[in-house]
Amino acid sequence: MASVAFPAHAALVVHMMTKARPLASVAMFAAALTCGIAGLTTTADGADAKWSASGSPQESARQARHSRHLRANISNSERYIVTGVCESQGAREISQILRRSDFEEMWAFLPRARGTEDCEWHEIGREEKSDRDNAYLRVDMAYLEALMADNTEIHLVHFHPLKYFECAAQTGCPQESVAGQTGLFDPRWIGDLVFSMPSPSDVHFMMDVTSRFHGRHQGKGTIKHKVVTPYGVVDYGLTDAGLAKFDSEKFGRSEGLYITWVMASKLADDHVEEVIKDNPGGIDAAVRTLAQTLNTEFLRVAHSMLKRAVSSQPQ
Repeated sequence: MASVAFPAHAALVVHMMTKARPLASVAMFAAALTCGIAGLTTTADGADAKWSASGSPQESARQARHSRHLRANISNSERYIVTGVCESQGAREISQILRRSDFEEMWAFLPRARGTEDCEWHEIGREEKSDRDNAYLRVDMAYLEALMADNTEIHLVHFHPLKYFECAAQTGCPQESVAGQTGLFDPRWIGDLVFSMPSPSDVHFMMDVTSRFHGRHQGKGTIKHKVVTPYGVVDYGLTDAGLAKFDSEKFGRSEGLYITWVMASKLADDHVEEVIKDNPGGIDAAVRTLAQTLNTEFLRVAHSMLKRAVSSQPQ
């Protein structure tokens, strides 16, 4: 399997989600994850061959455009930067964007840009693509590396589009269990719960970037990773023990995949179904509980709800 230590200037593929049902077998899930990460690595390495340390004409520079609101942007010639929108408002805007957008987007949020009190959002996703069953994007790593060099606090935020949520996207899908029918639930809940969490490739990207950030800042500074879905926001990251484990294993035989494997096993059908059965109150409670079960000695995961009353902004 190719190495998962991505070159610093790769435009890195970091996320793919699919509407196919999660694999019930943990062994199959882990094998699929391994192959998926290897596939992502091959893509990233291939992309990096087009780069030099100073950039290449094959990876053209993007013109900075300033906007008052966040948007999902599929143009690779422009990069949108938003100033003056802080984190809670930005998350609410993203919760509206995901209801309209067929593809994913990712931003670097700077709560104190370059040591000031200004909030900034920088679009870092590129080559966003989507079809009926999956979506993926690439991260402009050279741009992200420059932001990490200039800022000691950075939050990486992306979303999962509504169209991949079979229950949330359907007005007729029940959000709560039927009274008196404990243990019975709509089977579409399983897929929705899985997609409301960071994907295994999200987690692996998080570990790689977290390692780079703390290596650059010598353990100081703050980096956070968040995914926004129709069910709220999930904040996920490495514990100190997790960072130490990933750093010690990323160039070894396991290539740092152990933490991701453990997390992936908890998104298998049988575990998610047990979480749902343990939360007869409804799908929102099950989402919160599933996030809690992903916490380990090495990985921290927390779910929070968003206020949904916000006006739509241009995509």
